[in-house]
Amino acid sequence: MSNRTKNLTVLVALVAIILSVFNTVLILGNNPSQDVQINEIQNTISQTDENLAEATSELSTLRNQINALNKTTSTSLDGIRLTVDNIENLISQIANSNQLVDELLRQTAAEVYANTYKSVVLIRTPAGQGSGFLFNNSNTIITNYHVVTEETDIEIEYYDRTRTSATTVGSDPYSDIAVLTVSKSPADAQPLMFSNQSVSIGQQVVAIGNPLGLTESLSAGYISQLNRTLDIEPIIIPVLQLDLTIAPGSSGGPLLDLYGNLVGITNAGTDVGFNFAVPVSIMSRVIPSLIETGEYVHPFLGVSVVALSPEVITSLNVLNVDEYQNGLLVMDVVASSPADEAGLTPAQSETQGYNAIDIILAIDESPTFVAADLTAYLELEVSPGQEITLSLWRSGATESVVITTTERTPYQG
Repeated sequence: MSNRTKNLTVLVALVAIILSVFNTVLILGNNPSQDVQINEIQNTISQTDENLAEATSELSTLRNQINALNKTTSTSLDGIRLTVDNIENLISQIANSNQLVDELLRQTAAEVYANTYKSVVLIRTPAGQGSGFLFNNSNTIITNYHVVTEETDIEIEYYDRTRTSATTVGSDPYSDIAVLTVSKSPADAQPLMFSNQSVSIGQQVVAIGNPLGLTESLSAGYISQLNRTLDIEPIIIPVLQLDLTIAPGSSGGPLLDLYGNLVGITNAGTDVGFNFAVPVSIMSRVIPSLIETGEYVHPFLGVSVVALSPEVITSLNVLNVDEYQNGLLVMDVVASSPADEAGLTPAQSETQGYNAIDIILAIDESPTFVAADLTAYLELEVSPGQEITLSLWRSGATESVVITTTERTPYQG
């Protein structure tokens, strides 16, 4: 309650008391002393009336101010609501425009092929043949490392059947990427560029290559999984699993989205029935370094792990964990490696099975349920000399360990 309201209440009560006293005096009769008292009371009433009138005036002014404030506030709120509505409409229009632009830029597989096949090359070496593509400029060609390995006699054949020799600028066996340079290329063969959009499972993609030497062949399909790890030496990076045909001879060719941009480098696959590609997330880290320095240095942790599951726990007979424990059981630690220096300890072999010591639960708060979670994070987010934090199950307790990665030793073949 405001002070003005309190004052009004007091005045009203005072008036009531004075009127009551005045009536009492009239009943008792008149005498000189009473006349004096009555005069005093009348003066008090008069003064009270003046105060009451003043308070009433102030109250009226206050009400007018409140009404004006309410009108102003209402007007301001209406303006704010109108502004918000306008912003929402603008956002909606922009979203609709982006969707329209996206639909205009998106192409069919046939259109992607027509716009990019001239960028794809056939690569021949004494060891065999594969595919590649112009990248970034008319003198740079990207392919798989395993297509050229350490060969120095490299021939490039373009879509128009012209040929030239190529020289290796840099290569990285661990990511299966090689960068070549040529002195010339057809004027109408435009270099391909990285996609700036992340890839996703179910995304439609197009591959162009030279399977079995059959030049400029198209294959279309979908990305079926992300961040797979392969048991194919020396590849250590996470790869894209593909639901499309990549026959021998197409290795090193481009994997394109429906905008005609690079999302990967195709590989002829494995002997288990699926194909894969080096993802653009790895390409964008490795290729610039190969162009600039001729090499790419991978981070190294120095630990071998096994992903835990009820089946693995049973088969290994891990004695001291719950059957539903998850994470990566440390099975081996490289001597003098960052993992070793940080105190990571492998599981201890017992007569009846294993006792778990360290289980990696997360890396930099990113959960590690399978080995690919650890590998993908290291390859995509970490550089040599960078600190990482491992969350561990350590003999039943939860701990965090900070480790500084080092450089992986170059591949010796």
